[in-house]
Amino acid sequence: MPTIKFVVKSIKDDQPAIVYLRYRDTVNDIYVQTPERIFPKYWNNKTQSFRKVETIDSEFTEEEKINIEEKFHNLKFSLLKEINNLNGEKITSKWLKSFLDKSYKKKKTKLEPETLIKFIRRFIVEATNGTRLTEEDSSRYRVSTIKNYLSFEVQFLEFCGIYTEKNKKKLQKEGKTLRPKKVVSFRDITIDFYKDFVQFFTAKNYSPNTIGRHVKHLKVIMRLAEEEGLHANVEYQRKSFKALTEKVENVYLTEAEIKKIHNLDLSGMKNLEIIRDVFLCGCYTAQRYSDYSRISKDMISEESGWKVIKLTQLKTGEQVIIPIKPELETILKKYDYTLPHTWEQKVNEHIKDIAKLAGIKEKVNFEEKKGGLTVKQSLPKNELIKTHTARRSGCTNMYLAGVPTIGIMKISGHQTEREFLKYIKVSKQQNADILSTHSYFIGNPLSIAK
Repeated sequence: MPTIKFVVKSIKDDQPAIVYLRYRDTVNDIYVQTPERIFPKYWNNKTQSFRKVETIDSEFTEEEKINIEEKFHNLKFSLLKEINNLNGEKITSKWLKSFLDKSYKKKKTKLEPETLIKFIRRFIVEATNGTRLTEEDSSRYRVSTIKNYLSFEVQFLEFCGIYTEKNKKKLQKEGKTLRPKKVVSFRDITIDFYKDFVQFFTAKNYSPNTIGRHVKHLKVIMRLAEEEGLHANVEYQRKSFKALTEKVENVYLTEAEIKKIHNLDLSGMKNLEIIRDVFLCGCYTAQRYSDYSRISKDMISEESGWKVIKLTQLKTGEQVIIPIKPELETILKKYDYTLPHTWEQKVNEHIKDIAKLAGIKEKVNFEEKKGGLTVKQSLPKNELIKTHTARRSGCTNMYLAGVPTIGIMKISGHQTEREFLKYIKVSKQQNADILSTHSYFIGNPLSIAK
């Protein structure tokens, strides 16, 4: 009985390798190249199956795995059938190559149009390698944007009942029911689909803003696929097919609270000290974590006798110039003007504890939607602080100090006043206090003529 196997010879896990068909009998041991490519880390030559690893990532999806398994099964079955029908003809590498050519040529004539799932994967691959550029300014997609689309892909696949091995095991361990597999095509993206998609996230207790982000990504995917002629479904353009949004309770730290954190004695707790210092650099510069966490000596220069930080923001590509205030200078000097490396997850986790140690723990009352319900919450302020609080605090405190809006925007990198004003956490009373000192409200000290 002959044996037929599919073999990957390469040991380089970081790039797709050729898959060979290996035919063995009592006389022959022949390797023939197939058109297939597989990352070696996924395929086990010995067991002739995919390894028990996470099979959905930026390189290889569950759908691709299923398709390849089916191809190999059909090829093996067809080859054995052809061999049984031979009338004394010898099996050679040329004969096997001819068999493969006919098999793949036959399949190509029946090739189906690109599916929605495959287009999502292609979009991400092209955005990652730079062959697909942004529509706004034909620049490469930012890493943060690609990460968002990767997250969308995982969620969309789960909606379709396709799970990573890791998530599957996690859900099974928690006793949760896995969604049945179903094919979702371009034509299935209707208002009914939208309702099911939103409900899928609502059942996970996702916030309206998170749900809205995934709906927004789907609408972008559908529009780009439509422009490429992959479908003619315009249901996603209907007003009711909307990306949900909700105002979120985002706190800011006052100058007094920032001073408390700055003066907190963290001697003997080096890790917390570094996290505190990096976070405060965000408060003093009004930058995003991705920018304030990487301040280094080569960004420091002197302009008109003042020390400034010149950096190009990772998210926008905008260059900003930030004056170094004394408190910021004190921190930067400590690290020879190059901040230690930190991880955003760790900063988010520990800045809450640091703020609590500094005595910032008064209650904050707010409402938010979870699972489709409006929930009233009351949490200590320190529990609401995260890396982005630093940027919000920097913008708000500059505004309260009387720095002109346009000046703050030049530092923060905001392109529009509308976006900038979302960051300003100023109460009506604070606004009235600021305006009360304005020349318009002080008025003309001249007496009114009688």
